Amino acid sequence: MKDHEEILTGGNINKVVKVGETVRRESKPNPYVNDLLMYLEQRGCPYVPRYLGVDGKGREVLSYIQGVVPGNNYPENESYMWSNMALAELAKILRGFHDSSVGFSTSEKSLNDYPEESQHEVVCHNDAALYNVVFKDELPVGIIDFDMAGFGPRIWDIAYTLYTSVPLAGFAPSGEDYTVVEYNKIDHASMRKERIKLFFDSYGMDVPMDLKRWVISRINFMCTTLSERAAAGDPAFIKLVEEGHLAHYKKELIFLDKHFDDWS
Repeated sequence: MKDHEEILTGGNINKVVKVGETVRRESKPNPYVNDLLMYLEQRGCPYVPRYLGVDGKGREVLSYIQGVVPGNNYPENESYMWSNMALAELAKILRGFHDSSVGFSTSEKSLNDYPEESQHEVVCHNDAALYNVVFKDELPVGIIDFDMAGFGPRIWDIAYTLYTSVPLAGFAPSGEDYTVVEYNKIDHASMRKERIKLFFDSYGMDVPMDLKRWVISRINFMCTTLSERAAAGDPAFIKLVEEGHLAHYKKELIFLDKHFDDWS
């Protein structure tokens, strides 16, 4: 009997299906990520899928984490995904992942390492945004899609999670399901400041004085990555650029430079 395949939401780049209690992903082999997931399993990290090998169709096989993933609906999420409780739990999960990654080593190379090797503290997920978070009972329980993982400083990973999950972008959650509104200082600045502090308190770090520099640097790096990899002919990044992601983040850099001090 042929196993039933259920197409999962998300998969902005790779087709993803659920088969039984496993996930199958059509993606390029990524031995760095495979080694990382096996290491995290050995460390007992409960927040990430387990790597289970390759199936007969050449697809990556991962364990399935039960729950709901916003995926490509982001940022038009259900309102509970923007709650303070969800943000605090996400910070704890990111801290747990980072701590579990300490000591990881592999002969395989990642294209996504932070440029300055002297600042490699942990493995960064590099895309730990709500669209890659699994929710259960209205709280985060795991993180998926490690394709962009690489060594770096904790704050590098935190910066992008803050930007996407506080959020620090040009939009703001409306308080209603599946809707966002344009950011304005009066309604949103103080809330952002409070949520930034909540995240760092939950992670177990002080809010860095140079957070603005880190967040802007992180989004600028994303623009560079999108541009360079698309120019090099990577089909996934060509698709992202054609869909407007690069243009969007360039506009976001202007927004962040203008408004970050509103909430810092």
